[in-house]
Amino acid sequence: MTNMITHETEVLANEEVKPGFYHLYLSAPVLAEVATPGQFALLRCASDNVADPLLRRPLSFSNAFPERGEITFLYQVRGKGTKELSRLRAGHLVDVMGPLGTGFRLPDHRQPIAIIGCGVGVAPLIYLAHYGAQKGHEVYTFLGARSRDSLLYDPILVANSTDIVVATEDGSDGIKGNITALLKKYPHDLKMCGSAYICGPEAAMEAAASICNSFGVPCQVSLESIMACGVGACLGCTCTTTRHVNYTRVCTEGPVFDAQEVFFHG
Repeated sequence: MTNMITHETEVLANEEVKPGFYHLYLSAPVLAEVATPGQFALLRCASDNVADPLLRRPLSFSNAFPERGEITFLYQVRGKGTKELSRLRAGHLVDVMGPLGTGFRLPDHRQPIAIIGCGVGVAPLIYLAHYGAQKGHEVYTFLGARSRDSLLYDPILVANSTDIVVATEDGSDGIKGNITALLKKYPHDLKMCGSAYICGPEAAMEAAASICNSFGVPCQVSLESIMACGVGACLGCTCTTTRHVNYTRVCTEGPVFDAQEVFFHG
């Protein structure tokens, strides 16, 4: 990608917001100006120029604040790379490559939009809600999680949502059930939306997209994949779509796709 740039950014804060979930704040004026909702960056995880782990980790932008030159990432500690990220403290420098990929597309008219997030899949949707509300869209938010401990009520997401409803699988917050049960319980909010935006585990996205389709609501999904180069050269993040059956690249042709063109395997 010709517009891809590597940036040296400074950590402003790295806060644990729920057990195992962190919110990373970076000073990155250029990225804050150009990153759009749904795009991602590749972060070098270790501080002090250590090369272990070698590969960067892809994280979707969870927000950008051009007026103060900041970007944020909401992530879950899942392995060595994200564990190293969680150890970063204010003042550390982080090498960030981005912005990468294609972002979400909002309707041309100021129609209400639906945001459907499961677990840490809410991360890119926070930025979308913020951006969409600024563009005059009402935002109806549907959140699902296993329990209250993994339910990510981001303050900016809440502030920019016209309405927000929640489901947890153990019933510790909101209704008891998964994202499918939540969407079926509040069909009116979903049906009034001009488009829906979904991120989470693949099986959950497939189920949510099916419900949106049954209501005639077009939707976009943000796919997650293991990535190496992030620029389409290594073909390590391919998925199956109607565009290219065997080699659609999540990093360049995604991570955002129209749901109807994706062959889910969840």
